[in-house]
Amino acid sequence: MTETMLSNSMAALLGYLIPFVLFTLLGFLCAGRQALQWSSALVRSVGANLLMPILNGMVGPFIMISVALVHASYARLGLPETPLAFWDQLPVWVALVAWVIAIDFCDYWNHRLLHSKGFWDIHAVHHSDETMNWTTSSRIHVLELVVMQTSYILLASWMNIPGEGVGAIVALRLLHNNWVHTRYDVHLGPLTRIIATPRFHHWHHADDPAAYNSNFGNTFSLWDVMFGTYRVPSAYKGKFGFEGTPGNNVARLMIWPYLQWLQPLVGREQKKNIPLTP
Repeated sequence: MTETMLSNSMAALLGYLIPFVLFTLLGFLCAGRQALQWSSALVRSVGANLLMPILNGMVGPFIMISVALVHASYARLGLPETPLAFWDQLPVWVALVAWVIAIDFCDYWNHRLLHSKGFWDIHAVHHSDETMNWTTSSRIHVLELVVMQTSYILLASWMNIPGEGVGAIVALRLLHNNWVHTRYDVHLGPLTRIIATPRFHHWHHADDPAAYNSNFGNTFSLWDVMFGTYRVPSAYKGKFGFEGTPGNNVARLMIWPYLQWLQPLVGREQKKNIPLTP
């Protein structure tokens, strides 16, 4: 038990230490010594972003139970799944590529769902960071984790992907997610229409009506090109967040969706933040 806790703690520490080193170096390359000068706003943002997953972890067992129930229900209903024999006849890398493409396609539509009425109040917690940085990727409400994990387990149950190499793919996706949230404008030219970059994702977080409901892709921006939601006109120089954001108040971030859902019941006019996807 103690060894497991220590192992998990070390893994969590490395999960923050490695990107901290990488993105500090990236900042130094992009902005020189200025990257090492943290404003008070950035310190508050990072503090809130690192505290959110710790608090979410307290309800982690309930999420795992929910995921297990979804998986058990899938099996009990006799829903279709890909036979393992199908993957056995293919190289492991083919299965992993198929999994990356499938889960990112799922992410794209999850993301659009989270910008729709009712779900936006959950996802708004992520968009509340006005000092965007690589730790913003950790600012996720626990209800958003439930939505995402439920879709993942349904996809995994159907695809029945072998477990070899999946952990490495998950780690790389997390690192990429950190990268697209970095505050530095990194652009890959024409490749940005295929792979999500910080510039691409800055426009998604932009507090600018012209950018609302665009750039939903997680790893691949190609989905946005295909479905007409791609927008990267130039480097984004404006503000992040939205009007009325709860900012870095962690307690308020944790209860934000419930506060928004209760407003109509108490007769208060809901704030018109980001227009919802039709």
